[in-house]
Amino acid sequence: MRRSHPPLVCLLIPLLVPACKVKNQPDAKGAVGPQTILARVDDIPITTGDMKELLARYANQPFVLARYSSIEKKKELLDSLIRYDVLALEARKRGYERDPEVQRVAKEKMVKVFTQQEIFDKVKLSDVPDADVDKYYKDHPTEYLRPETVRVSQILVKDKPRAAKILAEAKALPKLDWKGFRDLVAKYSEDADSKPRGGDLTQFERNTTQHPAAVVAAAFALKEIGDVSDLVVANKGFAILKLTEHHPALSRSLEDAKLEIQKRLLVDLRTKKKSEFVEAARKDINVEIYEDELAKLDFAANASVDGGATGGASAAVSPSQRTARDASAVVKTLP
Repeated sequence: MRRSHPPLVCLLIPLLVPACKVKNQPDAKGAVGPQTILARVDDIPITTGDMKELLARYANQPFVLARYSSIEKKKELLDSLIRYDVLALEARKRGYERDPEVQRVAKEKMVKVFTQQEIFDKVKLSDVPDADVDKYYKDHPTEYLRPETVRVSQILVKDKPRAAKILAEAKALPKLDWKGFRDLVAKYSEDADSKPRGGDLTQFERNTTQHPAAVVAAAFALKEIGDVSDLVVANKGFAILKLTEHHPALSRSLEDAKLEIQKRLLVDLRTKKKSEFVEAARKDINVEIYEDELAKLDFAANASVDGGATGGASAAVSPSQRTARDASAVVKTLP
């Protein structure tokens, strides 16, 4: 059980209180080990493992860890854990384990830990069938096999001397000045099709027939994003191209992509196992649904009450009661 869990679990789940007292069977005082007891707060031991876990978040910051090498700093760190447990015990004495918000957070945490340990951790990468990996690879060819593509924007004019002057303006712009180039398109381009799109010719491959061969060749000759071509002789005049996107060819074998696909399918498999687990568990749990009450539920009315308005079916419900009922506020955490 992680150090961050015992105070919360001890406060909120009375059935687990004995486990909190034992706390992973720490070593006796003076013994050498990762669970050597350093202090006690009533019957809650604080161990070397707790101290190390508290500093684990700074594992990649040696200068922070070095600060706690002196006995004074170690005492300071231990005192912070003592204060935490003192507050936890006082909160319990005053009945805060019955607070609706505390119960909601504990329930959410409990379900999350339970789902991870009892369902997700028991489904491994090796449980993903090779046949499913092979099928995914074949069903998603563009993710692993695709040709080189580019995307350019163009200014197209019919008169060559005029095009040369516009080219000078385009090349004078900073490479990544997309707005400046679009302004030139709006001002000068004579291509009715691409002009409304800021000159965008959309993404295309080398073997496309959508654009003139000279335009395609010039587009693929551009090296860096933002580069501007020289004048290109096109079917309708002279084109000035600006490279906006470049996607290299992608060719990944099934073997290269296997681990990535397994991880994707593992998520789906775990979700499926979770659904199956819940359905099986519901057979032994009495679940009653009151559809007549469900039909009366008006979320808009509840929102107006929460926002300060009065009246409506939920007007008499206290904020703490609404909080207690809102255990599903974060829908993605629910089974």
